[in-house]
Amino acid sequence: MPRIPCRPRLPGTASRMARGRAFVAAIFLATGLATGLATALATGCSKPRSGEPLSALLVTLDTVRADALGCYGRKPAVTQNLDLLAREGTLFEDAHCVAPSTLPSHASMLTGLYPIRHTVRHNGLHPLPQSARTLAEAAREKGFETAAFVGSVVLADSFGLDQGFDVYDEPSRAGPSVTTHFDERPASQVIDAALAWLARRDRSRPFFLWVHLFDPHAPYAPPAEFRTGALAGEPYLGEIAFADRELGRLLAALRKQGWLERTAVLAVADHGEAFGEHGEISHGTYCYEPTLRVPLILRLPDGEHGAREHRPVSPVDVYPTLAEVMGLPPPRADEIDGVSLLAPPADRGVYFESYYAWHAYGWSPIAGWLDERGKYLHSSTPEIFDLSDDPSEQRNLAGRLDSSRYEAAIAALAARPALASGDAGGIDETLQRKIRGLGYAGVEDARAVEPHPLARTDRPSPAQRNLELRRLTEALVMVNAGRPVEAAARLDQVLAVDPDNPEALDLSSVCAIRTSRYADAVPLLERIVASGRARAPTHYNLGLALSELGRLDQAIAAYQRALGIAPDEPRVLQALVPLLRRAGREGEASAYEAKLRKIQGS
Repeated sequence: MPRIPCRPRLPGTASRMARGRAFVAAIFLATGLATGLATALATGCSKPRSGEPLSALLVTLDTVRADALGCYGRKPAVTQNLDLLAREGTLFEDAHCVAPSTLPSHASMLTGLYPIRHTVRHNGLHPLPQSARTLAEAAREKGFETAAFVGSVVLADSFGLDQGFDVYDEPSRAGPSVTTHFDERPASQVIDAALAWLARRDRSRPFFLWVHLFDPHAPYAPPAEFRTGALAGEPYLGEIAFADRELGRLLAALRKQGWLERTAVLAVADHGEAFGEHGEISHGTYCYEPTLRVPLILRLPDGEHGAREHRPVSPVDVYPTLAEVMGLPPPRADEIDGVSLLAPPADRGVYFESYYAWHAYGWSPIAGWLDERGKYLHSSTPEIFDLSDDPSEQRNLAGRLDSSRYEAAIAALAARPALASGDAGGIDETLQRKIRGLGYAGVEDARAVEPHPLARTDRPSPAQRNLELRRLTEALVMVNAGRPVEAAARLDQVLAVDPDNPEALDLSSVCAIRTSRYADAVPLLERIVASGRARAPTHYNLGLALSELGRLDQAIAAYQRALGIAPDEPRVLQALVPLLRRAGREGEASAYEAKLRKIQGS
């Protein structure tokens, strides 16, 4: 992990991050450009001098914190292509993601809307509504070729980000897994697919190309050549260096084809990664700087070189920025939340949130606002930080500073119209399991309505559950590593303090099932059902445990409840059919069996 961050670090952080690297590596949870020198701009990137619309390349780096890049202060630098890109364009020092989760963040990039308005608040719950207006749709309407190549099924086309893309290329989906790791493909395969598309596309037309490099996401497993020298013992940085090299291949191909000087390149991370800061490992729960602050670099062929912009910016700015440089009709200010980075306004603030703890743990959500004067995190325990004086966010000023201006900004955003989520369609449960993993993240039904970001709640703040979060993370590592007995002990400690925690109950039931303690699993799963937070896997696991205990009628009812949520889930049908036959319910068994054959195409 970076040893020299862009901002000062408190004593002891380096050793804490080193310990965090070793731990997070086990978790689930990513040219040759001429260089120039110019003074930093106060008003953003200058427009390209020619009036000709540009093509655009959007590069999204999964799980990359800003201080992992050389251009943001990391030494020795391991990101030569991104660093060169920064020297050829504008680097944004104060970019913060909209949420420390992949799907909401990318939805904001492509729509220019914050999660509260595009309604995608969490990975794997429900897709971007079809009523969304995406950058790809705007580009295609104006004759641009559009293509996307993504590195993980967390961005599968079923989640709605394919709107407007002529080509939407994603990893193949493997069979059921006993871990919570996502199906993914390495940056080399993503870039290979993008290069193949570039080779066959219509060169008489401009293009909008999006590539998503997932590699820096845990588990960290860089190629062998990125595990030696300065990268020895630094698998997270090795993954970033590998992704950077592959990006260099794409940029070199564009240059060789003569397209690089007619293409705007915007590189941005969806969120960062924590290595023990504030007790967090990985990302998703907290909104502190390690997971919220991200790199954002914009390179225009005729733009400024070596510029550094210090005003707050956000991934919601991707859409209006690229729309402007591509010559697309500008979205109306009342239609989006982002602004063009060619001229970001003064005294601007940006919104961010995390509803992960609310969904997964039953804790308070976090919503926040950040501007040049401070950073506010709203939860059941509000926090205010002065990042200029306290970059590591160690001194909560909420008792001394007034939060009303931050709350007013959040309230104004929340009052703006959101997309209608009813037209989003459903996500098949198999894909949801790919995202969350069996028993992972016991989130509520996707139809649940998230509370207003300023809602007062008596649920505990995530900051108050630091120890429980650590134990949950440790338990997840153990479950993924096939150590359910050890995981169960950690989860018992969580449930002793937080007995209604959905994820702890869910994971505990998985541990019980994997160790054949079916009688222990049933009450845990029934508590989830009683709380209203049951998903199809909850009912499936309950049916499995009840079946093993010989309680056939109750098992059948549990499996049928699972089908009520996921009607076409093969594994539920496969379990239900023989149980119905054992219960003498041949007619129902035959009907479900016919449905299963139809789903399987046999």
